[in-house]
Amino acid sequence: MLIELLPEVEDIQILADLDDNPARPRPGILLETPYGWVPLQGLSLGYKTLLAWMVDFASRLYERYPDSENPLAEPAVVLVDEIDLHLHPAWQRKLLSYLSERFPNVQFIVTAHSPLVVQAAENANIVVLRREGDHVVIDNSGAAVRNWRVDQILTSELSGLPSARPPALDALLAERRDILTKPRLSAADRRALERIEREIGELPSGETPEQMEAMDIIQQAARSLKKAGGASG
Repeated sequence: MLIELLPEVEDIQILADLDDNPARPRPGILLETPYGWVPLQGLSLGYKTLLAWMVDFASRLYERYPDSENPLAEPAVVLVDEIDLHLHPAWQRKLLSYLSERFPNVQFIVTAHSPLVVQAAENANIVVLRREGDHVVIDNSGAAVRNWRVDQILTSELSGLPSARPPALDALLAERRDILTKPRLSAADRRALERIEREIGELPSGETPEQMEAMDIIQQAARSLKKAGGASG
């Protein structure tokens, strides 16, 4: 049951003495992972957190359904606070589907701050909790995020960030946005835009390093053509 539950674990050894020291017997667990045999305490904090609550929940299913051929497939409701805590981004993306496969009849009610968890929860009922004064408002009208990028989720009503760029650029981007929304730009506005562009510098575009490099080449070519056009004119 443990091997089925735990991600990327091929085998488990439960030892009476992990250090092989009869004078100081200490029970221990070794898990066979892609890195070889690893003691339980040697796992990452995210892995240990996931292991702890999943094993605890699985044991309760076995207690609740002692006569079932597969207690993990029995119905239950589970509440998990901050399910993304300490987990690698790759695991945040596949955690919900992983749990659904192992506990097919369990309803999971979870909280998360990670846009990766939200992105992976396409068929889930997404609820946003917002603080208003000294109380919390439950908003059930969450945006549909099907096929959204992570940065789009971060800047949506779900997360409410003003930008997916570094915080140091927030004020400059807001100033540029305010200028560009004007119906007509004055000479002072154009000078301000030039100053902002110099301070911001290059803003990488594209979703992968390859796409960012390609866009950088295109932008450089566009600048060269613009200069060549100005010179010929």
